[in-house]
Amino acid sequence: NNAAIYYGLGVTEHSQGSTMVMGLANLAMATGNIGRRGVGVNPLRGQNNVQGSCDMGSFPHEFSGYRSVSDDGVRAVFEKAWGRRQDPEPGYRIPNMFDEACAGSFKGLYIQGEDVAQSDPDTKHVEAALKALDILIVQDLFLNETARFAHVFLPGTSFLEKDGCFINAERRINRVRPVMKSQTGKDEWEVTQDLARALGYEMNHGSASAIMDEIAALTPTFKNVSYALLETKGSVQWPCNDASPDGTPIMHVDGFVRGKGAFVVTEYVPTEEKTNRKFPLILTTGRILSQYNVGAQTRRTDNVDWWEEDVLEIHPSDAEMRGVRDGQWVSIRSRKGETSLRAVISERMAPGVVYTTFHYPQSGANVVTTELSDWATSCPEYKVTAVEVAPANHKSDWQNAYERETPGYRRIAKIPAE
Repeated sequence: NNAAIYYGLGVTEHSQGSTMVMGLANLAMATGNIGRRGVGVNPLRGQNNVQGSCDMGSFPHEFSGYRSVSDDGVRAVFEKAWGRRQDPEPGYRIPNMFDEACAGSFKGLYIQGEDVAQSDPDTKHVEAALKALDILIVQDLFLNETARFAHVFLPGTSFLEKDGCFINAERRINRVRPVMKSQTGKDEWEVTQDLARALGYEMNHGSASAIMDEIAALTPTFKNVSYALLETKGSVQWPCNDASPDGTPIMHVDGFVRGKGAFVVTEYVPTEEKTNRKFPLILTTGRILSQYNVGAQTRRTDNVDWWEEDVLEIHPSDAEMRGVRDGQWVSIRSRKGETSLRAVISERMAPGVVYTTFHYPQSGANVVTTELSDWATSCPEYKVTAVEVAPANHKSDWQNAYERETPGYRRIAKIPAE
């Protein structure tokens, strides 16, 4: 019998998220559910090109194709192609960047398509880090919350204007073709190339296709990938090279790249975030169907009719114990901060657990989440924050400061009907 494992952010957004994924891999190997159709360990990615970003070396310790920066031979390949020495030491992950910015040793940041001021945990720490930078460049489709701290804002492009590729969770490389010219006058890769030139590094890619050619030249698992192949095949799944010229629909058919699979001992290590008398509830955060991530796009649509504010869902017994009524404003406090939301009494939540989303910036949901993260990936532990909830008749200090510091900063409004 076939069995496939699918997991999402409820597994990975814990301090032991990587350990849990290793445990799932152990289970798949132990039960023989690897290397054939209808089985395997399958992550449900949070966005459409998370897989592609990882494949291209977005991790600070890897080049494209998941090759370590500490490998002398791999570095030599990139040094020859790019004409610059490559550091054998891993770079910073996002939390490290914020820590070092606050310490004064990290000076500049270029952010594309990410709204860290709203999406990342411990908002007050993130804001302090962004304010401490000498230069912050934000490139995005809309003026998001992070853009409030930017020294330079560069306009991004929508999927309707993009020429390139997305790679989904099954390693499938899909072409993305523009249906209209970029309204900014430049593709995003051209803007990045112009910035590199301004900083003294001469990039001379003439097209998105040429960039893919460089990827193929430098990444063994993409060796045979080209726009010409994608036009012919429609899409291919990497590895796509001399050994698998048409791509690889199923991996690990005859074995793993390393040989035999390695079972990893996954000892239970509890989170450092503990409930106590002061903070007896667990807050977990997530998303809903009608709003996408921080809502920078979907809050500009009629989707707000389905979800017009972030609320706090709380079990009836927890609400009764605290004198909380349905629809009442409540304060949510953690060791990191405090915010206020409207309460929704719901049996969807287990006793002892409360839940909210982070789609609206004024909700300050991440003001209360902590700095704790996964031991291997630094993925924030959004699913576990010890909090207390109490009736409130006022907004939090952070929410009041947000409203004071952003006068007129209300970019999301419905267009009046004609």
